Amino acid sequence: MALITLQSAQLAFGDVALLDRTALSIEAGERIGLIGRNGTGKSSLLKILAGLEHLDDGVVQFQQGLNLAYVAQEPLLNAELTVFDAVSEGLASLKSVLELYYAGDGDLDTLQNTIELQDGWNWEQRVSETLQRLRLDPDRSVSELSGGMRKRVALAQALVSRPDILLLDEPTNHLDMDAIVWLEELLIGFKGSVVTISHDRAFLNRVVTRIVELDRGKLLSYPGNFEAYGL
Repeated sequence: MALITLQSAQLAFGDVALLDRTALSIEAGERIGLIGRNGTGKSSLLKILAGLEHLDDGVVQFQQGLNLAYVAQEPLLNAELTVFDAVSEGLASLKSVLELYYAGDGDLDTLQNTIELQDGWNWEQRVSETLQRLRLDPDRSVSELSGGMRKRVALAQALVSRPDILLLDEPTNHLDMDAIVWLEELLIGFKGSVVTISHDRAFLNRVVTRIVELDRGKLLSYPGNFEAYGL
């Protein structure tokens, strides 16, 4: 069963059809490179997949219990937080459940079950392990970080929630070559699915298992990486 399915999807910007009765299915474990000319609606589509925007018409179906994480092209982070606290915001809903449990507010059995299903008792350890994996200093202030390091914090914030699907808008922006190689290895080893917008052909060649092109409102699918798409 597909994790996300689009059917007869329609989306317009003024008189321009960004999605024109098109369809897409995202399967478990695949890594999709979403490509197309600038202004075709790729970022809008990614936000629809993230549940942040809505279609004008058509259907988008999510597998029940699906955990999504979205990283914007220019992530918005609270500059007043430490890196640890910023990454912890990826577990905001889980921390809210923990607060209710410790306050004795609500059905404690239900809250406890939710915490255990999400491995919530060890949330601080999860954050620390993610920071170590992404080579981030937990005590550093977000305000001190470069654009590339902020992108790493945003990725950590997404990964700490252990998403089934990771949605990335131009993830290599602001990253130097060493950081891009690091990101490629991270995504190749990621256990969930990935949908990434990117103009970086080398990155797409190394990471993705399917290319989806958005062209004049239609989504066209090609198996393999960018090199295979170009043949």
